[in-house]
Amino acid sequence: MGLKKFFGRDKEPEEYREHRLADMETGFLVDHDMKTWEVRAISSYDYDGYPTKEWELHSANEVGFLEQSVEDGQAEWTLTTRIELNEIEEDVVAETLANDDPPKEIHFDGTVYKADEMSTGIQIQSENESEREFVNWSYESDDGRVLFVNQWGEREFTAYEGSYVEEYQFTDILPPGSGDS
Repeated sequence: MGLKKFFGRDKEPEEYREHRLADMETGFLVDHDMKTWEVRAISSYDYDGYPTKEWELHSANEVGFLEQSVEDGQAEWTLTTRIELNEIEEDVVAETLANDDPPKEIHFDGTVYKADEMSTGIQIQSENESEREFVNWSYESDDGRVLFVNQWGEREFTAYEGSYVEEYQFTDILPPGSGDS
């Protein structure tokens, strides 16, 4: 009997694999901004043939949405949090319903955001493969912040605010169960 077998180490250790943000699945853990986040849900979006992917991240009582879009082989990442529509100074819902478009300029938390683009698309949630159509208006501030207003159906609206982020800002990407002892 060899020493490895005697000490209960007859199995070779699993090969270390470095995980990437784009490969995260539900249950993965990732560190960002001095916090550990858990991937709780994943959605894909199709903006008329232009796909993006979004990870819903949870850390304590915070929820963030990490979205990746790839254009010309370059990944662009945004990290946002949901905000209440009444936190935006302008009445986005009323103006959108009256004019089929929200305001060209909106104010949130003391920052001015200017309309950047409007897109239509379909959200596909990975858990149940359900699909929802939406309209998305994106805004940007002079200091690089982003704000998105989404319309789901006739009268359901959501808003998200955040910033562009870089993949290197996320570390220690671990699959489910890897933190267990």
